[in-house]
Amino acid sequence: MSRKGMKYGQWSEMDMKEALIKYKTGGFGLNQICAMYNVPKPTLKRHLASSNVKAKEGVKALGRSTVFSAEIENQLEDQILKLEESFYGVTIRDIRKAAFDFAEQNNIKHSFNRISRMAGKKWFYQFMKRHPNISLRQPEATSLARSKGFNQENVFGFFNLLEKLVDENRLDATKIFNVDESGFSTVQKKCQKILARKGKHQIGAIASGERGVNTTMVVCTSASGQYVAPMIIFKRKRMMTELGMGAPPGCMVVISDTGYINSDLFVVWLQGFIDVVKPSIDSKLVLVLDGHTTHSKNLKAVQLARQHGVIMLQLPGHTTHRLQPLDVAVFKPLEGYYNQAVEKWMREHAGLGVTQFQVAQILGEAYPRAATIANAINGFRKCGIWPVDRNVFRDVDFAPSLALQEVSTSNGVEVNNTSHQDSDTSDNDGDIPLSEVVKQMQSPRVHISFENIIPMPNVKEVRNNRKSKGPQKSQTLTSTPYKDELEARASVSGQDKRCSVRRRIGSTSPKPNTSGMSAKQSSKRTKMVDAVIEINAEEWYCQMCDECRVENMIQCIKCQKWSHESCVTFVSPDYTCDICKSQFR
Repeated sequence: MSRKGMKYGQWSEMDMKEALIKYKTGGFGLNQICAMYNVPKPTLKRHLASSNVKAKEGVKALGRSTVFSAEIENQLEDQILKLEESFYGVTIRDIRKAAFDFAEQNNIKHSFNRISRMAGKKWFYQFMKRHPNISLRQPEATSLARSKGFNQENVFGFFNLLEKLVDENRLDATKIFNVDESGFSTVQKKCQKILARKGKHQIGAIASGERGVNTTMVVCTSASGQYVAPMIIFKRKRMMTELGMGAPPGCMVVISDTGYINSDLFVVWLQGFIDVVKPSIDSKLVLVLDGHTTHSKNLKAVQLARQHGVIMLQLPGHTTHRLQPLDVAVFKPLEGYYNQAVEKWMREHAGLGVTQFQVAQILGEAYPRAATIANAINGFRKCGIWPVDRNVFRDVDFAPSLALQEVSTSNGVEVNNTSHQDSDTSDNDGDIPLSEVVKQMQSPRVHISFENIIPMPNVKEVRNNRKSKGPQKSQTLTSTPYKDELEARASVSGQDKRCSVRRRIGSTSPKPNTSGMSAKQSSKRTKMVDAVIEINAEEWYCQMCDECRVENMIQCIKCQKWSHESCVTFVSPDYTCDICKSQFR
């Protein structure tokens, strides 16, 4: 048979193992053993001379051997998963470059491209096949504050309070509620995928406008799947009955200057919630909510809740993406259904854009699809709120916060590790020695590990003279000590007292006129100025740290929300918050 028509790999692993043992014991030549066990002579020689343990044991491995041993590739897999768990995952390009650097620094023979200094795409795809635990995924952007805030101390502190309230008040699924707000714009944030001509470079879809008007929806549900009629808040100065046309049944339609909820509107919503659920001092319930200042610094709401047996339990700061059932299971599908309803309305009304007068109708179509019993129950269960189970969060879920807390001091080279688990050459390990004719190949010594090539992030200590209290802790807002503290603050400063705060805002000033143009024709530039603005004492809320703290603040140019300067990364005239960056990316 010609060499072209030969069939490779027809031998079995059992025959190869017996042939290797027979040759090691001696007394038979290679030709005899190959005839006895029907194994090719070149293949038997290769298994005898190989430095790979599996090859010496007779494991079938067809084709060219890999650049790195299985042990080294397992180390690379472990490092990839560690980085992903810490929210510092690596890309395909990073892995290909790391493979080249590892082989170069450890003097391992390879055929990688020395011009691009990266491993080839073929090596990467074969590496992925050999390690099915790894797959290419699209990560979800998570802010640095959320990564730090979701730690074991904050989460377990919340569950300690929740377990105590459940035991003391003998609560069940019908007595645990969650309330939260979500914003919806007249312009859809993301267009759906559509069918188009293959190969076309740019695909377009009609949007309602360049920049939309925000509308807030307040949603509340229980662990048993009971939904309270929502509240829709429009950004307007005057109320019009047409705004509520097509809204979900029983929905409250109100207005505010900003389109967001405020302390007075939250009290209105809370009164409506009490009228529907009808709690009492003898039959209390728990209302889980975030630490927004309209909730946590609202004395009227705290007093109203205490009078009717509503226990307001505040979530820890920067943990709502994992601990709030509405964020986990309801708002994401609601946003998707809302975008679908917007596109459907625009197809039916070609040439017209969505305005505030269509938002209630569109929400009335999207809300029933997302506000299902299954979504509510699954959201509470996934957050561990009901059934109460703190063990739904594993140690790996707290890895990002641990990675940001630990300061790595190891900058040197690690001790040598072997890239191949080579067999011992001594005869004292109990294994049958190889024939002296076979020359042992020593595996290369690894001086630089993958932990040095693609290391874990090192947290650098930054000196900051500003004092920060850190994220809010979980606490019972309706407890007597907390209520007394709010009353003391109100008696000292007054709920309606005006105060002055120095805030950094963007203003425009003309450039120096050097070309003879008028001041109106000359281009303008933005600069940072300090302005003294009269605001309420309760409006010190920072959307980054979820705190109402008095210090210099900066305003986002897109959403117009304020943040403490100490909570943002870069203070610039065109400052854009992390939330807006993720939405307009």
